[in-house]
Amino acid sequence: MNRAQEEINAAGARLVFIGQATPRHAAHFQRRYAPDVEILADEDRASYKGMGLRRASVGQLLGPRSVMKGLTRTVTDGSLTVQGRIIGDAAQLGGTFIVLPTGEIAWSHLSKDASDNAELPELLEALTDALA
Repeated sequence: MNRAQEEINAAGARLVFIGQATPRHAAHFQRRYAPDVEILADEDRASYKGMGLRRASVGQLLGPRSVMKGLTRTVTDGSLTVQGRIIGDAAQLGGTFIVLPTGEIAWSHLSKDASDNAELPELLEALTDALA
């Protein structure tokens, strides 16, 4: 998502990450990985619960689908991403949302397992539709 920020901004929206961290951890993440993205801290995971994001089972974290998708990305991207120290609940699944200025959720993708992330083309299409 960080790499798509330019396209998201061009569509008239802004990218915001919400992490299950302290404000200090969120600031560190922002400085290191996403200096141009707004990062919000939600240590208690209230937003995760409010948006209906689930906690993963062991199979959803380490199952064949997650492992294969990780290996496939490593081969196709030509890079190996190493997981750093986990902050918060390691089993918390994420999601991607398009939230309109009114607070209405125009589109959402709730992760089904650790490898399930919104695909950028789908997100950009939904964003274009939501802002039309």
